[in-house]
Amino acid sequence: MAQRRRTGWVWLVVAALLLAGGAWLMRGAEPPERPPPPPVRLPTRMNKDERVRADNRRTWVPQAAPDAGASAPPPAKDPVLAMMPAEVKRGAVVAEFNAIVNSELGGLMTECVFGEGEFLGELRDAGLDPTTKIDRVAMIDDSLVVTGDFKNAGWRKFLPPDAVAKGYGQQGELIEVQREDGGVESFATWGGQMFVAGGDEASQKALLDRLDGNGPQTTRVLDEGMAYGEVYGVLAADALADLIGRQDARLGETIRQSAKSVQVHMDVSHDLGLVADVGSQDPAKTEELRRALGSALSLARMQAQAQGKTEQADLLDLAHVRSAEGGSDFRLEAGLPYEFMEKSFRECIAARKERALRRDAGASPGP
Repeated sequence: MAQRRRTGWVWLVVAALLLAGGAWLMRGAEPPERPPPPPVRLPTRMNKDERVRADNRRTWVPQAAPDAGASAPPPAKDPVLAMMPAEVKRGAVVAEFNAIVNSELGGLMTECVFGEGEFLGELRDAGLDPTTKIDRVAMIDDSLVVTGDFKNAGWRKFLPPDAVAKGYGQQGELIEVQREDGGVESFATWGGQMFVAGGDEASQKALLDRLDGNGPQTTRVLDEGMAYGEVYGVLAADALADLIGRQDARLGETIRQSAKSVQVHMDVSHDLGLVADVGSQDPAKTEELRRALGSALSLARMQAQAQGKTEQADLLDLAHVRSAEGGSDFRLEAGLPYEFMEKSFRECIAARKERALRRDAGASPGP
């Protein structure tokens, strides 16, 4: 349960982004009252650099089983994509962590997320500096997968002395740690370049099994052709409906009845561009979902105008929806300009510093 709580916040963030994006997806009837923000880059297809990136990541060739005969070796794979299941209950989302933290806004984002506390310093001392050693971070249902260069990292110093490690598969290792409540918490490592946490030991073994090529070779929920943008993945409609339904029960139920999955791509190289392709399971419900999103937009925009939040109103007015071929699916597009993101991160940093000052003041001994 503790692992589920730790990984659950990631899905809440994703749902919040999509809900905000959904509110932007239908253009309002009125034009903005002042010039809109400049357009942002939207990740709609894989570009040349991303194709090169995908090629360079085909580094893993599983060994054939001894009784497999003299068949040709399987093609090289991207280890992260090789771990993907055929379907998900919540979702599978990959973040190009290194690219994000080294983007134009990366320094501000890093300070917003990590601050200047001891935690980041401890990670760096252990050779786990997230700004240099981490490549990607992926959420696969309840499992968190972190890839990077961990061969010389001193991460084992964070383990208690009674931790038990055992080899699994071709390059995997399962590590069990006793919890204070008497239970057992496990995580996995692979090849000096991957950590797997969250879920339970069975789900971690399943990820490593798929990586080794064991079990049925089915189509993955997230494949190489979908690996573009700095954030990309697939969200299960039911999971998204559950999260959004906590804030808007009617919209959540409409998503549940009309959508079968949502494919998400975000570009954060300069601005933030969001594209969400909604696959429909009931074409008759598609228009109802569009109307629901339109109502959410209209309400949000009117509230922003009534409160004098002209910048927010402009952003809401910029988003739109595009129908896919066939008419049963549609694409949601929205963007946040660089200036807006910079302002948001600086506000986050200021708020973090203010909390730190209050905490330090509370911990100081009295006169």
